[in-house]
Amino acid sequence: MQGPSRTSFSSLTVRSLTVGHGIAVLGAVLFASESDGGTTGAVVVTIAAVAIAVFAARAGALSVHRVALVPVGVLATVVACVLLAVTLRGVITLPIAAVLGLGIGIAMPDVDATDRRTVVLGVVAGMVEMTVCGLLGGRVAALWCAALIGVAVGVVSMVGAARQHQPVTRGGRLGSVGVALVAVTAVLAVGLVAWVGANDPTVQWFGRVINHGDRSQPKVALTFDDGPDDPFTMSVAAILDGRGVKGTFFEVGKAVEVRPDITRALMDDGQLVANHSYHHDYWRWLDPRYPELDRTQQAFRGALGTCPAFFRPPHGQRTPFMLAQVRRRGMHAVTWDTSAQDWSEHDGRLVAQRIVERARPGSIILLHDGLDGNVGADRSVLLTALPLIIDGLRAKGLEPVRLDDLLGLPGYLDRC
Repeated sequence: MQGPSRTSFSSLTVRSLTVGHGIAVLGAVLFASESDGGTTGAVVVTIAAVAIAVFAARAGALSVHRVALVPVGVLATVVACVLLAVTLRGVITLPIAAVLGLGIGIAMPDVDATDRRTVVLGVVAGMVEMTVCGLLGGRVAALWCAALIGVAVGVVSMVGAARQHQPVTRGGRLGSVGVALVAVTAVLAVGLVAWVGANDPTVQWFGRVINHGDRSQPKVALTFDDGPDDPFTMSVAAILDGRGVKGTFFEVGKAVEVRPDITRALMDDGQLVANHSYHHDYWRWLDPRYPELDRTQQAFRGALGTCPAFFRPPHGQRTPFMLAQVRRRGMHAVTWDTSAQDWSEHDGRLVAQRIVERARPGSIILLHDGLDGNVGADRSVLLTALPLIIDGLRAKGLEPVRLDDLLGLPGYLDRC
């Protein structure tokens, strides 16, 4: 009697601890990266993400009872942790939290028979483990720890079912709700991976993009998008000149054709100009041929007699096909690693504060001297922010330079 009792207790304890660790993984959203918005917004998003993850995990655990689907849950959990590691805390954190919760719920062992006190112990242990990983290796290490815990939860779930001779089900058939939840998990996970790969300025999933320079050198690049703009582009150039700085202007082809004189004036002034598409809209980036690239190069050739070597996708959005077109022309796709969303902010001092706080050696800083290539857009906020940015960067020991200087690459092609 004593032996079977010990075996039963051991099985219950392992299951309970595993469930507790699975619940702890839902706290991975706490280790998501910093927010582009304020503290209040970050707190609201975090609370909402935790609530969504918990609700999704409960739904998955109660509705999906097939051990054969445990690997789906494990994969969804790992994908969610990776997405949390590479995205800023914001609206996108909420669907990622849903994938995280559904993944853990699907991977969770049978929760019908667990010891609540031991489950709580597992939750505490799991959070401590992730926190220790975070303290030792940073936020990304904490999220990797969460992913590994998720894998362990799935393994224990499958091993426990095998020992109970339940290789397919773990407590009932998969009903319509369970089917729907598994489908939602798969679609959300795939969709988020595609969205982040296409939109996040730092990931390389769809091809190489340059988002920073040498981290060992105290240099940064100030880059300005969406011009030329009258009168703000040349006002920005004047501020740069007044402080002995040269910048990089990613210009929209249609605006270059309207004001080629501004583009020529920038080049004559020693500023670097670069390609930022022709229309700067929200859908032409999906065209596999991406004719926007060549059309903008033609606009530069007409204005300058030469063509830029650097290209920045509008809004940072790209596909593997677009990046292949960029490489085929001997150009370099460039995104950024530092932004303050200056296109939607009206407080120049706040823009400067965010940029200076986030910049580090090698940073490529995103600013806007125009808006969507609309000549005449109001960019007065930048005239307030830019002097503060330059002074703040220098006080931090960082010297602004042109992008070609930062990257050690030619700024213009030998031929168009």
